[in-house]
Amino acid sequence: MITTPSASASSAQAPDAADVILDVRDLTIAYEVNGRSVTAVENVSFTIRRGETFGLAGESGSGKSTIANAILKLLGGNGRIVSGSIRCGDVEIEHLTGEELRAFRWNRVSMVFQSAMNSLNPVMTVGDQIVDVFTTHRKMRRAEARERARQLLELVGIDPDRMTSYPHQLSGGMRQRAVIAIALALEPDLLIMDEPTTALDVVVQQEIINEIKELQARLGFAILFITHDLSLMVEISQRLGIMRHGVLLEVGDSAEVYARPTHEYTRQLIDAFPPITRDPSAPAPSTAAAVDGPASDPAAAGEVVVSFRDVTKDFMGGSMFARRSTRAVDGASFDLHAGEIMALVGESGSGKSTIARILARLEQPSDGRLIVEGIDVLRDEPRRASRRYRNTVQMVFQDPFGSLNPTKRIRHFLERPLAIYSDLSAAQRREEAAALMRSVELDPALLDRHPHELSGGQRQRVAIARALAVNPKVILADEPTSMLDVSVRMGVLQLLKRLRDERGISILYITHDLASARFVADTTIVMLRGALVEGGASAEVMDAPQHPYTRLLVSAAPDPLRRTPFDREDRARVRAQIHTITEGRSPAQERPAHRFVSSTHWYSQDGVE
Repeated sequence: MITTPSASASSAQAPDAADVILDVRDLTIAYEVNGRSVTAVENVSFTIRRGETFGLAGESGSGKSTIANAILKLLGGNGRIVSGSIRCGDVEIEHLTGEELRAFRWNRVSMVFQSAMNSLNPVMTVGDQIVDVFTTHRKMRRAEARERARQLLELVGIDPDRMTSYPHQLSGGMRQRAVIAIALALEPDLLIMDEPTTALDVVVQQEIINEIKELQARLGFAILFITHDLSLMVEISQRLGIMRHGVLLEVGDSAEVYARPTHEYTRQLIDAFPPITRDPSAPAPSTAAAVDGPASDPAAAGEVVVSFRDVTKDFMGGSMFARRSTRAVDGASFDLHAGEIMALVGESGSGKSTIARILARLEQPSDGRLIVEGIDVLRDEPRRASRRYRNTVQMVFQDPFGSLNPTKRIRHFLERPLAIYSDLSAAQRREEAAALMRSVELDPALLDRHPHELSGGQRQRVAIARALAVNPKVILADEPTSMLDVSVRMGVLQLLKRLRDERGISILYITHDLASARFVADTTIVMLRGALVEGGASAEVMDAPQHPYTRLLVSAAPDPLRRTPFDREDRARVRAQIHTITEGRSPAQERPAHRFVSSTHWYSQDGVE
């Protein structure tokens, strides 16, 4: 393995020059910011061979996307290459201008950006956007271009009949496939993929990654894959580089880097991803209580604080003359105990956040009961939540950037709930705000700063401190780490566990990340299209999933140690089985009782043979 920033360009077995698609040498890039030069990339060197997938991993601000933008000369007016070179085959990219640059982009190098919805034109059909590439770059007749567009859509797994669909009419996975089709239209030598699966569910992510692998094997293009997810990176790439603060710290074979990292920062990144399943080399637990992870008996955590009973939520949509109903939550029931951390997992649209919003009294359920600390809340407070309820249940939102008012200082967010919910004097509120900051491991000196002066992790800790200000019994954490860098996520998860241990708070943790659910939660419940299909001690659910959907989620999660290859036919069979289960779902009151695998582990038998 090579650990010097520029060593990858001169490995022991130097690649044949004709085999090198991209050669980055001693690259330094700077941006002009407020009259001063800020170095974003410093002395970076690496090569990518034909047909190879090379990964760049690192946190936000490490310089990954800056390198990608430099390859396509998309740095913007304030960015410049200070030194070094970027060569694609025999082309020196820095010297390209005008028509040469236009011919280079998409023909030699193309790019798949992070957000497919923002990459596609919302007022053009998907077919027309692919046709536009051919008519602009290849001067094809429109009929011929449309036929090629249909072939491309079929190539990436989209029904060619969706040619006339607009981006908003496609799912997230289909939109990303459409962007990949556009990027491959002119058969480029190099495909740059900048966080292409970040916004996708884990199952769709795995399917798209494997489609890319199959396309690469068939067409022979190279890939520069950029992500912060090291587990995913090891699965898809042959070689990878680890970046931090603009410097390439470590380069080598992906499996070798993951198994035997030489740089301390690489080890930190690897440790930031908790495993989703038990290490197969570890001895099997003799009882459920012995399974690795948190306490597996939820009843032992304490009395029931929240009882969610047969709750249903329908959303109305459509036009004035054609109203239609969408069921987001379908007869959900569960109990949250004192001092328990419960994870609610499932893909986007499964109803996880709707349950959290119902518990926060931001949504009114269509049917069912919500009992908090023995009080039937919907009966006693039918119109809006009382101050007592707000004092009991608090919420931490997904976006630490949007949940704090940018015009206020941090002190405001902590002292305001104290002023509303307590009788403390101004001096006492100041002391309590400082204590809250220390409780979430922040320096009280930050109280006089504005949100933009804090990092994302610090902002999320402030949001947690704000929720703690009223000393709640329950915290609803809706994807609290999904927008944070990987090294920051573990700290926030550790904080949630510590607060539970010290204060006895119950936490409902909403996430699509099964690994973090296993790490932080005592119990995990899996949601599928509004219904709860499996639940129990987190380690039991992950190690021995019973419902077909849970097995699909666990099998799709990134795992660098996975040895079983992706099976397209098996995935299609499982998808069809799950579709049959959801389409044939019984009404909530007629569903069979859950089947218990152990005293704490159950799954829904509805539609499962």
